Amino acid sequence: MYELFGKQVEIKTRSCNYCGIAGGTLPPSVNLFVKVTNSCNANCAFCSNERERSEDHGFDLDKLSLIIDEIMCGNISLNRINITGGEPSCVKDRVEKILGRMSDESHKDIHLHLNTNGLLHSSQELMRNQRWNSISISLHHYDRDRLSELYRTSIPEDALEFRDIDMMKVNVSCNLIKGYIDSQEGAHRMMDLCIDKGISRLGFVGLMKVNDFCCQHFVDLEDLHLDRIPHCYFTESRDRGKDCMCSNYLYNRDLKVLDVYMRHYVNPAYCESSLLYDGEFLRQGFHSNNIIC
Repeated sequence: MYELFGKQVEIKTRSCNYCGIAGGTLPPSVNLFVKVTNSCNANCAFCSNERERSEDHGFDLDKLSLIIDEIMCGNISLNRINITGGEPSCVKDRVEKILGRMSDESHKDIHLHLNTNGLLHSSQELMRNQRWNSISISLHHYDRDRLSELYRTSIPEDALEFRDIDMMKVNVSCNLIKGYIDSQEGAHRMMDLCIDKGISRLGFVGLMKVNDFCCQHFVDLEDLHLDRIPHCYFTESRDRGKDCMCSNYLYNRDLKVLDVYMRHYVNPAYCESSLLYDGEFLRQGFHSNNIIC
C-alpha cells in the first residue's frame, strides 16, 4: 500500500489483462480528477447528477497545489490531471486559474483533460486553450436537434463545426441510449461523423443504471456488432476481471482512421489509482466516505 497525507491509497500495480493474457507489473501512478463544479448548463436525464444545481462551496487552489506536490514528491507518479465537473465551462475563470498553476516546464508530463459536452459556445471557447493535451467531449448523437432534445437545452446551429479546435486532441464519448444511438446503423453514422470532423477516437458506452431513465433506455453494447460494419476491425480487448472490460476497433474510410472502443462494463466502486479533488476534499475514487484529506 502507498500513502498520501498519512492515509493509505489503493494503487494499481498490474496492467489490464490483454486478450486473455494476464497483465504485467506497473510502476505506481495515479490519475487525479479535479471536479471544478457540480453545476451544468445541460439537463440530461441519464446523468447521475441530473438537476444538480447546488451552489459551489468555493475552490481551494492552494490545497490543489499541495496535493500535486504530495503526489509528485512521494513514490507515486502523477499520470494525468483530469479537469471535470459538472460542466467546467460554467466556471471558466476557475479552470483558467488552475491551468495558470500548471506551467509547461514544471508539469510537462501531465495531461490535462477537459470533460465537457463540447457543444455550447462557452465549452468550445475553453476547448481552444492550447494547454490541453487531450479533450473528452460527450456527443450522444449525430443530429443537432436530437442532441438538443436529449440534453434538454438549446444547442447552437454551428455547434458541430468545432471552429479553431484541434480535433486530433478530442476523444468523443457516446452513450448508447434507446431511441438515439441504439443500433449498428446509428453507431456507423457516429463513426462517419467523427471521421468527417477529424476526430481520432470514439467510445461507445452503455448507460450505468443510476436512475429510471437509464434503466428504461439501456442498450446492450453487444447488440452493435461493430465488426460487421464494413472496414471496421477488432484489434484487442482489455479487462480487469469483474471490475471493467473494454474492446478496441479500427475503422477506416477515405484513407482516414478512427480508433473505436467499447466499454462493456465497469464497477462504479472500482477506484484503484483514481483520486478526486473537489476543491475542498481529496478522496480515493468517487465516493464521499473515502476522504484522504
